[in-house]
Amino acid sequence: MEPQEIFELIIKADEKLKYAHEDNAGLRRQQARDLLARAREAATEIGNDALVQQADTRLADLAGPKGGPEGGPKDGPKDGPERESGPAG
Repeated sequence: MEPQEIFELIIKADEKLKYAHEDNAGLRRQQARDLLARAREAATEIGNDALVQQADTRLADLAGPKGGPEGGPKDGPKDGPERESGPAG
C-alpha cells in the first residue's frame, strides 16, 4: 500500500468519528479503530514511521477516557478544561 493510501485510511477514520451521531457513535468508533489498525499495519509493512505514529496517536485517543464505546465529545477532543467557566463575580 502506498503512503497516500495509508493516509487516506487515517482520514477516513477521522471522518467516521467527526460525522458520528449519538445513535451510531459506538459503531463509528469501532469502524475508526479498524481503519486505524489497517493503516498502522500497512505503515509498518512499508517502514513509514511517521504514519505509524499518526495511527498510534489516533488509536491512543480512542482508547483514552473519553474514547470508550459510549463516551466522548461529538466534535473530537478538547484541548482545554472539561468545563468552561464564566467570569467570576
